[in-house]
Amino acid sequence: MIPQWLITGLILISGLLVLLFVVLRLRKKPMKMSTDRLVGISAIVISLCTLIIFIYQTELIREQSRLSVKPRIAFSSSQNQKDSTYQFRQVMVNKGLGPAIIDSMALIYKGKYYELDMGDFLGTKFPKITEYGILAQSTTYVKGTTLRAGEESTFYTYRANLKSMDSLALYLGIGEDEDDPFDFEVIYTSIYEDQYWKLSTMDSPEPVLLEDYKRN
Repeated sequence: MIPQWLITGLILISGLLVLLFVVLRLRKKPMKMSTDRLVGISAIVISLCTLIIFIYQTELIREQSRLSVKPRIAFSSSQNQKDSTYQFRQVMVNKGLGPAIIDSMALIYKGKYYELDMGDFLGTKFPKITEYGILAQSTTYVKGTTLRAGEESTFYTYRANLKSMDSLALYLGIGEDEDDPFDFEVIYTSIYEDQYWKLSTMDSPEPVLLEDYKRN
C-alpha cells in the first residue's frame, strides 16, 4: 500500500509541471524552450522525485526498525494437580522481538479494576482465602516495568488442598464453566514508546493497538 504522503508528493510534482505548462502557454510572447532551460526543468523534477524517494526509503527503514523490536504480550494460565495439592498459576509472556514496557496493569473482578497485587487484593476481598490454601507467589508491576523478549512473568501462584476445592470455588463464586474468577489487563509499549497496545483476558486473545491512547 502506497503511503498517503507519497501520493501527495507525486500529485504536487504533477501540479507544478501543469502550472509550468500553463504559464508558458499564457505568455504573450512565445518563449522558446532552449536546451539549457529544458535541462534545468528536468533537473528540478528529478531532484524532487529523488527527494520523495529518499524520504520514502527513510520511512521504510524506520518502520523496519520499529518492527524489529515490536513486543507482543500474551496471557496464559495453568492448573495442575500434584498429590493432594491443586495449583493455579497465571502467567504473562512476551512473545515479541523486543522488550515490552508496561504502562499499566490491572486485575478485574466483577467489572471493577484493581491494582495488580494479588496479596493485597485477596487479603482485602477474600480474607478467608488462607483457610483453603496458600498464595505461593505474587508479583506487582509499576509503570515502566520491562518484560524482555521471551521473558515470562507470573502474576500469582495459588496452591489449594484438593479436598477444599469445592469449598474454595463456592467462596470465590466460581461457576461450573469458569476456571478463574479474575480477569487481567495490560497496556504496554515498545522501546520507541510511539505505539501502545492493550491485552485483556476479557477481550480478544490478540493485543489491540490503541490509536488515541494518552499516558497517565
